[in-house]
Amino acid sequence: MSVSRSIARAPRLLRYPRRFKVVAMITVLLFAAALVVAALAAWRQDNLTQSLREDTAWVVYKLDRDAVQLFNHLLASTRGPLSPADQDELNLRFELLYSRMTLLQEGEVSLLLENISMANSLLAQIQQQLETLDPMFEPHASLPQLPVAELETELLALTRLTERFVIAINGFLAESATQERALLSVLYKLLMSLLVGMSFAVLLVIVFLVREMRESAAARREQEQLSRQLEVTATQAQAANHAKSDFLAMVSHEIRTPLNGVIGMSELLREPASLAQVEDYARTIHDSANQLLAMINEILDFSKIEAGHLTLETSPTALKPLVDSVISLFAPRAKAKDLQLTLVIDPLVPAWVMIDASRLRQILLNLIANAIKFTDHGEVNIHIYSTVNYLSFEICDTGCGLSEEQQASLFEPFQQADESVARRFGGTGLGLAICKRLSEAMQGRLGVRSIPGQGSTFWCELPLVEASPVSAPLPSEPMLDFAGTSLLLVEDNAVNRKVATGLLARLGCDVVCAENGQDALEMVQAQQVHLIFMDIQLPDIDGITVTKRLRSQGGWLANVPIVAMTAGGIDDVRQRCLAAGMSDYITKPLSLLALSNVLSLQLFTVSRPYALPALPSYQDQHESQPLLNRETLDTLTVSLGTERIDQLIMLYHQQVSDYSAQLAAYLGSAALLTTEQAKKVARLAHQLRGESLGVGAERLAAEAKRLEILVSNTTASSQDLTESLSLLRQTASRTHAALEKWRRDDSTEE
Repeated sequence: MSVSRSIARAPRLLRYPRRFKVVAMITVLLFAAALVVAALAAWRQDNLTQSLREDTAWVVYKLDRDAVQLFNHLLASTRGPLSPADQDELNLRFELLYSRMTLLQEGEVSLLLENISMANSLLAQIQQQLETLDPMFEPHASLPQLPVAELETELLALTRLTERFVIAINGFLAESATQERALLSVLYKLLMSLLVGMSFAVLLVIVFLVREMRESAAARREQEQLSRQLEVTATQAQAANHAKSDFLAMVSHEIRTPLNGVIGMSELLREPASLAQVEDYARTIHDSANQLLAMINEILDFSKIEAGHLTLETSPTALKPLVDSVISLFAPRAKAKDLQLTLVIDPLVPAWVMIDASRLRQILLNLIANAIKFTDHGEVNIHIYSTVNYLSFEICDTGCGLSEEQQASLFEPFQQADESVARRFGGTGLGLAICKRLSEAMQGRLGVRSIPGQGSTFWCELPLVEASPVSAPLPSEPMLDFAGTSLLLVEDNAVNRKVATGLLARLGCDVVCAENGQDALEMVQAQQVHLIFMDIQLPDIDGITVTKRLRSQGGWLANVPIVAMTAGGIDDVRQRCLAAGMSDYITKPLSLLALSNVLSLQLFTVSRPYALPALPSYQDQHESQPLLNRETLDTLTVSLGTERIDQLIMLYHQQVSDYSAQLAAYLGSAALLTTEQAKKVARLAHQLRGESLGVGAERLAAEAKRLEILVSNTTASSQDLTESLSLLRQTASRTHAALEKWRRDDSTEE
């Protein structure tokens, strides 16, 4: 009985006549069509109005631009004699400018401008100004000489009028847009009212669309499925956010650790300390800074790979020397942990292969470093073998090993085996991710086999392409003393300039600095140097442009070595530097070794037509060199003041006395000098030279430099060292007297 009632009730919603349903549907459709047509008409009208306003704004803008360009072209053309072609071009530009007025005075644009009172007034003034300018612009055939001064005055007045004209039009357009937005708000309210009315009509149609319930149910099911997918996505996003937070916390900790070493040791260096303590503090600062730099380089390398900027440079490479150089870096670390570090190369492995040596070296450095880091006892073995198509590397250790779960996420970025590993060993978790991406970029593979508690084996397979041996001359050992070498350092940053100058001075170079590109272009006209260090980012002219201008001048500038210095190591920047005519490329942060290498390569190794300026001999320098450099002392006096310069000279006298005593103690038995003692003497002489140059004691600095060179020369006799020390002490005594006289005479006059 109930079932029959349900069946009887089911068609109640569909019992209305079909004609009624058709009429209702047609009514709703006609109502909707009317709304659509009205909306389209209003939209079209609005578009036409907006298009007219945009056209007007564009014509006004072009009028202003043409006026400004005509004025600028006139200024550019009148810097020198005005040629007939320039005069004709100016006349043509004026005709084009004049034609803009026709567009503003005709058609719908003029109707729009009539509604803007200020625009009408300005338009009349502009027309009058153009009428004033019209007889002044003629072709060269009609008017041989233009009245340049009057033209500049009138054009300047015209540009001011056009600028006000643009501002007036833009103000009107902004005000119109505001009014339209207010009207649009009213229309939206009206539209909402119409939509409400139409909704009632739609309700009549809904009664006849019961079957849509089935589609609604299907849509509901799809929505539920989408909701589940969104939950999964949200979970993944939360995991990624958690990983990012962990990475930031880990990197913050890892950066703070070496940074703490740098800051702490720097503060200790500011306090009085013995020479041994100073060396220890400096060594700690250097190690901490290198650790921080390695971490930053690792993050930048990964970012570079992810951005797709990785480039491979394949070349013939001797495999065993490359691997030996990597292993030699880790031999002291392995010895300190009492680990056996062995290398086994299969006899079938070719001696020379085609490969990107730097990328392979980076992979091996990471894998061997990890193996030693996570192995407390036992051994680390490097095994290299080859098949027909692949060159394989295996790094086996007897460390803690990895579980299958740890292996699954080991090569993901910012991941480590567990939190205890991060706390104990540190690191960013990017090393293995970089290795995997490098191996894949080289068309190879990288993986791991490991058993917890028994150790791990990391393997890397790369395509094997044999190469013929390449004979290349061995690079010469970098020089540590470039005495008499003059350099130009172009660097705008004061800190970077101070660091570079200090390092180059330690190498014995004479450095002059330019803070921007224009200063560099002026300095090379007054002084010839052996080499130029050029920063890429400069405040006025970039270093690449400066280099091109230097090369274009010819003469010694066409061949002088120019070395780029920049904080970035992007390959396209390097190519741009070399293409601009630079000789080499060095990245910051700078180091003594890097600077020494590039100086040796560019000044003494590379064969080039550029002849270095001859340097004066020591004897000539000694005879002509004054005891004091008055300019240096005057500069110090201006910078520090009389009281502080007196304190500085007193401190310098004390330092010279201490250095002389220490040198005499070492050289009293010069025939018995050991290698360590010779290094200490050279260091003392170098320090004395630096401090002497700082206070203008040039001759004493020269004697200290001579002693430094002699003690570094193993062929120097005991008599040579004794004579050099005697001459140094005599010069020190004379310098002391000269400084005291300067304090009494010149300094008091200041």
